[in-house]
Formats: sequence, structure tokens, C-alpha cells
Amino acid sequence: MTGRWLAAALVALAGLGAGTVQAEDFPRESYAEAQNGVAAPFVGHWMLRYPEPEGTIVSAILVDCDDPVVIEAVDDTTIAYRSPAMDAPVQFALSAFAGRTSWFPEAGNSSIAVWLTPDRFHIYRTDIGKAVWDDPRLMERCEA
Repeated sequence: MTGRWLAAALVALAGLGAGTVQAEDFPRESYAEAQNGVAAPFVGHWMLRYPEPEGTIVSAILVDCDDPVVIEAVDDTTIAYRSPAMDAPVQFALSAFAGRTSWFPEAGNSSIAVWLTPDRFHIYRTDIGKAVWDDPRLMERCEA
């Protein structure tokens, strides 16, 4: 499975939209103690859903903890990401930048992770190198 497939999947998910939420409603930097640019904090099983801005009654879950997204460390600054819809994991090189973590696939657009807590982060897609700040997805660590 290539980074292009993952990029296409993220674009398809983006078409579902987050409603009338504004970009300024979501953080652009991780919390102060976050370890940006390293693989270890991302390792684990994750639920993927839409964030819950104030006033949200029900948040749509895209991937639940029964069949979660799995992120593994390849090395200190590379992760392997696999969702239930993927046949094989996609690798991302990680880089700390401006208080957040950039994810770079072998091919396709990068993504940006902003840690909210040690067990929650927003993932933002990019379009021609620019973050789409008003349409993140929320990753929440599944309980062991």
C-alpha cells in the first residue's frame, strides 16, 4: 500500500467535512510537554473520529477500538500506520516543527499532528504543503 492510497483515503474522509467549525477552533501547537517529532508517543492502537467542538451532540466515529488504527515505531523518527481499510501499513518520517509533528509519507501529501494530551491528538491533512486547519480528525488512544 502506498502513501498515495493513504492520501486518497484522507482526501475522501475530508469530503465528509466538519460542518461550520472554524480553523481557529482547533489548536495548531501541541501541549507544552509533548514530544514532537518522535515515534514513541504515537505507538499504539487508536480510535479515529471527528473532533467535538463545543455544541456537538454526537461525534461520528470513523474507526473504533474494536478494529483500531495501529501505529508502530519503525525507528525513533519513523512510524508505520495501518487502518482497518488498508492491506499494509504506510510509513511516515516524522519531524518536529513549530510545536507540532509533520508526517511525511514516501509519496503524497504530508499530514500534521498536534498533541492535545498524551492520549489524544488532531491529525490535519495538507493541500499542496498547506495545512487544512479547519478539518482535523481526532485520534484517541484505545485502552489496553
